[in-house]
Amino acid sequence: MPRPRSFDTDTLIEDLCEYFWEYGYGATSLDKLAQELGVRRGSLYNAFGSKEALFNAAFERYEQKFRAAFETNTDGLEAISDYFRNVIKAATTKGMGRGCFLVNLLMSNEIPTPELQQAVERDVTFMKTFLQTHLCIVKSKEQLQPDISVQTGVNILFGAVIGVFALARTQASPLIIQNYIDNNFRGLFNNDASTRTIQLIQTN
Repeated sequence: MPRPRSFDTDTLIEDLCEYFWEYGYGATSLDKLAQELGVRRGSLYNAFGSKEALFNAAFERYEQKFRAAFETNTDGLEAISDYFRNVIKAATTKGMGRGCFLVNLLMSNEIPTPELQQAVERDVTFMKTFLQTHLCIVKSKEQLQPDISVQTGVNILFGAVIGVFALARTQASPLIIQNYIDNNFRGLFNNDASTRTIQLIQTN
């Protein structure tokens, strides 16, 4: 009869998420994980089977946090503002310096399984679809700069998200990160729309 696990699986996955988010995949061993999480190496192996499976479970937990950043009851400029307010909060509060789990993976060679590669691609598509949906509304209201297409806008905002978390990893101040976002908005939206979007982020 198998011995009962000495940990709560849900709590462990949350801890795994936080650990891999902070330190990545390559520099971590099962022995190190077991020591840091306070569980037996054999228990980890019996529950998940491999370090790859542990990493996949951690990223699945992260995806729940990732999706929550897109929740909004608004559309167009307001929805984009809601999202970037969440991005700035994530980059400048808890864990500042570790960046974004997804962005860290995109900027590294640490995607150990096809399943994880598919998850990363799915999340990038989800993000770009969100941005495209709301930029189409912005475009219909003539709030984009005249020479900016929706697709170009998606690329600008997606690049801005990458940039925010790259700045966070260098311990950039909240003011520097806010100014970086403001400059991206000024290049993308017309004057009135960029001013409104910046105000929405700063006052909510």
